[in-house]
Amino acid sequence: MDNDVATMTIEGLVDLLKEKKSFILSQDVARYIRFVGFDNGILSVNLEDGYPREIIKNINHFFEENKYKIKMEYSSEKGEDTLEQKKKAVFKKQLEEVSQNPILKEILECFSNSVVANIEEL
Repeated sequence: MDNDVATMTIEGLVDLLKEKKSFILSQDVARYIRFVGFDNGILSVNLEDGYPREIIKNINHFFEENKYKIKMEYSSEKGEDTLEQKKKAVFKKQLEEVSQNPILKEILECFSNSVVANIEEL
């Protein structure tokens, strides 16, 4: 990604943070940042409850330090779900689908305290 990015998404920001080895900040972004919009180098976001107080400051510092012409600002608009919320929604939908499988139903009945914790495509 070059320093004059024309578009920025939360997914792109998380990928960039991971690429630059800012793993804790990337996790915070995935968990607490709601994308609202990106226009003229301003990334507008809303924050999920419980967010770290310094998250916007830390991201803006990251952009500045890496010479990206982007600034993150808080928006009063709700915005999209966080990446973590989106991931949970996908899992929930997949769980509903696989739960209809008669073989899985039988297995779960045999092991009464068991739950599906993860779904992976083979």
